[in-house]
Amino acid sequence: MKNKKKYLITITILIVLLAIATYLVNPLSNKDNKQKNIFEINDENDDGRSFTVELGDLGYGNEYTAWALLQLSPSYSFGLKFDNVSIKKNSTILNAYVELFSVGTPGHRNPNCIIYCDNVDNSVNFSEMGVLDICGRNYTKNFVDWNESLPHNKWVKSPSVVKLVQEIINRTNWSSGNSLSILFISKGLNNYSAAFNNYDTGYSARLYVEWKKTDQ
Repeated sequence: MKNKKKYLITITILIVLLAIATYLVNPLSNKDNKQKNIFEINDENDDGRSFTVELGDLGYGNEYTAWALLQLSPSYSFGLKFDNVSIKKNSTILNAYVELFSVGTPGHRNPNCIIYCDNVDNSVNFSEMGVLDICGRNYTKNFVDWNESLPHNKWVKSPSVVKLVQEIINRTNWSSGNSLSILFISKGLNNYSAAFNNYDTGYSARLYVEWKKTDQ
């Protein structure tokens, strides 16, 4: 009888341990197919700014060098290209925003812009194409306004870009691993400006995305 009790206790302990191990390997957050990732700028050509005045077919002043901070002002807009965005087509985007390192000085900490995604299946970098529509970029139908006072020398978050990213992920020819660009387009209003570090100056921008995989 005692041996039978010991046997039952042993079996019970093993079942509990197995359940714990299963939970650790497959936590609840994965059971509903939720995933999250942070995509970072990893090349000097993958962030850049464009002068907003049209002086030719390709715009003017597409800059992506170390001295060209990411800048928003009446004269400048900028863009960010994130590579290897490993999100399957038609996944449901739950949360998404951009993090940038704000280096704006007093009086230059107010972005007044519209944020779009580049509405293509696989976006190219800024050495190939500038930021603006006059440079050949296609803006998503979805967009978000960004206008707030930002701190100096700190990481800041953009407004939610869930709808923008979702529009790209739902494109017919989107494929996991493609590149996605987010474009910060100045409204061109006076007395508004902001500046952020680029890849070359350190603290390069990053895109946070949380999504739910489809069954496809």
